[in-house]
This record gives sequence, structure tokens and C-alpha cells, in this order.
Amino acid sequence: MAVQCKKLTGRQYVSSADMQKFAGAARAVDPVDVAIFAATCSFTHEAQAVARLSGIVLVDRGELEAWSAGVRLQVLG
Repeated sequence: MAVQCKKLTGRQYVSSADMQKFAGAARAVDPVDVAIFAATCSFTHEAQAVARLSGIVLVDRGELEAWSAGVRLQVLG
């Protein structure tokens, strides 16, 4: 399992470049079964596309807030 966490303000976005770096590390450098990118903000459309192509699970601010309130994290199944 590989997990990347970013603490950014709600007005910022995780970029495609950030996602590509993580995808490379999680898939090419040290292959893992599950890769999760969690952030306290949203992801750009391009970052979301890279995540889909790379099989990376995204967890955004809204999901983190719900999870911390006791709601089951849906993206993990």
C-alpha cells in the first residue's frame, strides 16, 4: 500500500504533476496493490484523469471530513 497526503487550503488543488509523481512512485518504482492519494482540497481534472489511468484512489476534503465524523469511507469499498 502507498499513501500520499497533502495538506492544502480549500482553494488549492492537487495538480497533475503531483499525481504523476505519486503514480510513478506507487506503480513503477515500488509496485503496490493499493495506492491512495488523500488531500485536504480538491484535485484538478487532469490529476483525476491520471489517477483513473493509474488506478489511484482519491480521497478529497469532503470525504476526509465525513470519514472523521464516523462515516464509512466509500472509495475504499
